[in-house]
Amino acid sequence: MPLYEFYCTDCREKFEVLSPFAKVSQGDVVCQKCHGSHVRKLLSVFAARRGGDGELGDGYDFESSAGGGGCACGGHCSCGEH
Repeated sequence: MPLYEFYCTDCREKFEVLSPFAKVSQGDVVCQKCHGSHVRKLLSVFAARRGGDGELGDGYDFESSAGGGGCACGGHCSCGEH
């Protein structure tokens, strides 16, 4: 079930609701603090982790790892080098 973020224009609070899409799209959401109905859905953002190049200091170095990431040609996908 998705987690949605809302902002109440009555009390100026942000809150989250774990709800089916159908309930959220029908406008059945009320503020959890003041129980007001003047709420708007916020655009939620999230962080995505880039993997494999070691750029983020994650301890994984793609260049020196054995196996090449699971590609059939040892990590040089579609390049013809082995």
